[in-house]
Amino acid sequence: MTQWLPLLGSLVVAGAALVGVLVGNRTNRAAVDAADERNRVTLDAAQRSVELTNAAAAHRDHEKWRRESVLSAVSAVLAISNDVRQQLLHCERWEAEELDRVGEELRRTITGSSGFISGLRVVSQRKIPNRCEDLMRTLTAALHITVQRRGVELDGEATAEEVAEIQALWSRAIENTIEEERSVINAARTDLDIKISNELQHPTPQPALTRA
Repeated sequence: MTQWLPLLGSLVVAGAALVGVLVGNRTNRAAVDAADERNRVTLDAAQRSVELTNAAAAHRDHEKWRRESVLSAVSAVLAISNDVRQQLLHCERWEAEELDRVGEELRRTITGSSGFISGLRVVSQRKIPNRCEDLMRTLTAALHITVQRRGVELDGEATAEEVAEIQALWSRAIENTIEEERSVINAARTDLDIKISNELQHPTPQPALTRA
């Protein structure tokens, strides 16, 4: 029996070593799994951070493009209105034989705003294109009244009362156009969150409403 003692001792030592190895492997595997899970969580967090950063950048780029598109279209509509209105303010230069031609040219100029207004319906709140359409309708009415005014003024048989009446109507039409322009500006400022300090909100001087 004594000759088996060394072998039994070796087996015990080997068994203990094997158990130690198995326990160590299990511990190492748990540590590796824990490390893998930490790495996965870290990578997921990094990916989410990159996605959020990219999404925020894309949103900023889109909003920048939208604001520029709105400003460009609104500026174009206001430029058309201002150009036509300035010509209406100097209608005393129109002669009888050119009334139809000038009126038609200005109507085409007003119609040219339709493309900008259609674009605004895509990139802005509904209020802006609606205000622009109101402006163009008011401007068209002012044009019609201006042509009538010159017709009356050039009519040698028109009475002073008729001339005064059409001139008063014309003045109101021009004032209404200016108010509609301001309405477009205010709608654009609201949509784009543009704030103007009270010190800068001075009314734009308007030429005197001339009467023949």
